[in-house]
Amino acid sequence: MPKKPIVFLAMTIGVLSLWSCAIKEEKKSLGIEHVIVIGVDGLSPDGIKTASTPNFDTIINQGAHTFHARAILPSSSSSNWSSMIMGAGPEQHGITSNAWEKDNFVLPAITQSEDFLFPTIFKLVDSQIENAEVGSIYHWGGFGRLFEKSAVDYDINGETEEVTAELASAYIKEKKPTFTFIHFDHVDHAGHEFGHGTEEYYKSVVKADELLGEVMNAIKDAGMVNNTLVIISADHGGMGKGHGGETLDEIEIPFILWGKSVKKGHKIKYPVYQYDNAATVAFVLGLKTPHAWIGKPAKMGFEGYDVSDNYPITEMLEQPTILPKAEFNKKAGGLFDDEASIQIENSNLEGNVHYTLDGTMPNSNSKKYTEPIQIDENVVLKAAIILDGKIRSTAVDAFFRVKPEKFLAPIDYKLYYLNNLTSVPNLDNRTPDVKGTCFEFTSDEIEDKIKGNTAVKFNSQLVIEKEGAYGFFTRSDDGSKLWIDGKEVVDNDGDHGVREKGGKIDLKPGVHDIEVIWFNGGGSGWLDVYYQSISVPKQIIPTTILK
Repeated sequence: MPKKPIVFLAMTIGVLSLWSCAIKEEKKSLGIEHVIVIGVDGLSPDGIKTASTPNFDTIINQGAHTFHARAILPSSSSSNWSSMIMGAGPEQHGITSNAWEKDNFVLPAITQSEDFLFPTIFKLVDSQIENAEVGSIYHWGGFGRLFEKSAVDYDINGETEEVTAELASAYIKEKKPTFTFIHFDHVDHAGHEFGHGTEEYYKSVVKADELLGEVMNAIKDAGMVNNTLVIISADHGGMGKGHGGETLDEIEIPFILWGKSVKKGHKIKYPVYQYDNAATVAFVLGLKTPHAWIGKPAKMGFEGYDVSDNYPITEMLEQPTILPKAEFNKKAGGLFDDEASIQIENSNLEGNVHYTLDGTMPNSNSKKYTEPIQIDENVVLKAAIILDGKIRSTAVDAFFRVKPEKFLAPIDYKLYYLNNLTSVPNLDNRTPDVKGTCFEFTSDEIEDKIKGNTAVKFNSQLVIEKEGAYGFFTRSDDGSKLWIDGKEVVDNDGDHGVREKGGKIDLKPGVHDIEVIWFNGGGSGWLDVYYQSISVPKQIIPTTILK
């Protein structure tokens, strides 16, 4: 009996000792006195992997990185830059689109630091570190509305990416700031103008690499190398000439750590999210974060810290390529006369391509691709890489539509050149600038006629053979709406990147009027339209069911 208290006391001392050690580990100093975050708008992992980027490559080899960090949804600039500096998502900070302004928003921030703003890392550094020097140098002027002006000592919008790099470099050398945020915008410009994955896009990434070299040289010239952390990331990737959607191309971003106490040549194997950026800055500078923040520091990138659980990043093999392949926003496949030949390529050194033609998800029991597939009817193709009996890539789909060679275009379109479009306009009583016919509800067929501030009205008749509930979807940049028999079924309105929205309607067998109105406010635009039912896999509305 007398021994029990002694045992209990020993156990208590042991637990307290372990707890004390854990606390000491959490609070151990990393020796970091300066943090510089470099954000490159629209920089995708593919951009760094494919373009010639010696400075990025050196920093990656000398530091810790992942190419599988994830942006938040929507994958638009304002929402992601704010999440990067606020340690939280749109659900908390309320910046849900690029239209957000302090005097124009829908969702208020759950908590505020000042002027309707959710607390940012700028505010934390300024309020918790005595005599902290804080700077923000940004190429995109819109970034300047996302942080507390009172928390920043040096706040300037560079006219160009070159000027931004010059201003940032001079500031670092002169002030040796505690925290600096540098924003470059030109890569996103190239993505919108020429398209992600184009030669021009990769040239813009090369330029970003050169500017990164300037900033890194400034850090060395300032004598800050031995106590500085550099974090490099992006707000989003892109697909085609846009972003805003939910694909990995748009969502996955690079996250790179370099400098004091960072693991060398380390590949981060666990998930990192956009809002973890600010949390990481707070962690290395020893700042207390607001309870409202949801971000976690990427500790696994630093010496002395590890993550050990059963949920690392699931890395996928490259998805198969279906020919004719997808280009920009256009899905793989296409519209063919009488028949088509489908080819599928596997760029991986392992695994086999398995596919289906009815829109269902392929698995190890699905047909293995060995030779071109000949078709003479509409098919919805899905393909994926199967290895060891499991799907090891994202599934890719393609829509092949086959029509008789002499089939007449069943859709009338009217095109209007307008001004300052931000939503689907009322086109009643307006005189169209261009009229014509086309085979499908898509911007692709009339691409050469589309300018900024263009609206298009498409009209046709849809032949339904089986009674039931039908889903209709528009995938557009910018807004679009769809009506069946005069009833609005899809509302995908607004000024936005490529985004899909849908709706349902019960239809009886017979002929039904279908109308789609789409607008392109500026830059590149896109539209395609889909339908599905319990017996029809989701697919681009085929021209052969229109009249």
